[in-house]
Amino acid sequence: MNTTDYDPAPAAALLARAWRGAPQLKELPAGQRPADLDQGYRLQDCFIAALDTPTAGWKLGLGSPASLRASNLRRPLIGRLLKARVHADGATVRLTRPETAFTVEFEIAFVLARDIAPGDAPANVLDAAASVHTAFELVQSRYLDRRAVGLPSFVGDGVGFDAFVLGAEIAATSIDDVIPSARIEVDGVEHAVALSGDDLSYPLDSLRYLFDFARERGITLRQGEIVTAGAIARPFDLPRAGVTVVGHYAGGATRVTLAAA
Repeated sequence: MNTTDYDPAPAAALLARAWRGAPQLKELPAGQRPADLDQGYRLQDCFIAALDTPTAGWKLGLGSPASLRASNLRRPLIGRLLKARVHADGATVRLTRPETAFTVEFEIAFVLARDIAPGDAPANVLDAAASVHTAFELVQSRYLDRRAVGLPSFVGDGVGFDAFVLGAEIAATSIDDVIPSARIEVDGVEHAVALSGDDLSYPLDSLRYLFDFARERGITLRQGEIVTAGAIARPFDLPRAGVTVVGHYAGGATRVTLAAA
């Protein structure tokens, strides 16, 4: 199967049904699976279109140097944030499947200051940011095991996005202080601390990767879109919702309560 032969619509319909509450998928049918990342992004575009809901920005995953090497990737995987699933700091959030396992990622996010046409990204990527924030991304795939289906299918699923919490604004100059101070608690018990070295998706690098992706695909990034740049603390899985998660960092904390039902 080459890229021009691939029709993403049948797989997108399956993913959209799973998003709306149908059972999670073990995998896509063999004849509907994307064979490479290009097909995976075509499937993602079709999946997002099938959901017929506004988007609010972008997410990046598997972006640390260690993850890129292990996955043989030249840039992180990139997905979309859905506006209806973006929440404020301190919100109570209902996951699509509260009784199903999910992954917690504490991140740095940017809000874009202006439209960025393909090839128009500033040399200093921070010049593109109106504000910088801490954030939580909550990953819950349409697949039973997102790690088993292969990267093209995972990309097609929007890189597992389920919900997002935009935390307090931080000073852009404090990013390098916030990252090593990150510490995540679940119901008051510490679950994760900061990533470092090759295990860290450095936020400014992630922003550059997104600009390169958008340039190659002819995408204009829009003023006000959110870019969540990958985990700064070790991601971890929880078996079900019904907990409160707090990300502590130098100068503040970001909180989300995951509703049990």
